[in-house]
Amino acid sequence: MAGARGAAAGRGTPSEHDHIVDDEVVSVVVRRSPRYGRFLFLGVVLGLVVAGILTAVAAATGDPGGPLAAGASGFLRVYGALAAVCVGVGLLVFGTLAIVLDRMIGRRHRAEIAERATVLTDDLTSAVSDDPPRWGDEPERRP
Repeated sequence: MAGARGAAAGRGTPSEHDHIVDDEVVSVVVRRSPRYGRFLFLGVVLGLVVAGILTAVAAATGDPGGPLAAGASGFLRVYGALAAVCVGVGLLVFGTLAIVLDRMIGRRHRAEIAERATVLTDDLTSAVSDDPPRWGDEPERRP
């Protein structure tokens, strides 16, 4: 049983030296929720894209004396102002969408069983010494 758990937990090949010290089985409630960071990142990216599209449309339809007539600095100023507004709106829309999805999906939950095993391994094949580990040495003591 310990060998199967060791392999399932991703610790590598189970060994005959593994000993289960504590085995705990607990009933837990699993609830799905959206990842808020990904929703907010998507809102920022879409806000920047919309700001770029609006800047391009404003450059194509703008009047000669408008803010885009100042060359590259005019484009950057208009893009910066539009980006600030569009990113804010994107964060607001996608944050609200994440909260609404969390409320809709969050109502559904199911009971699962989680198990945890504390395993001790007797490794008698490698040499053991009383020397302190090298990572614990002071810098001035290292050879």
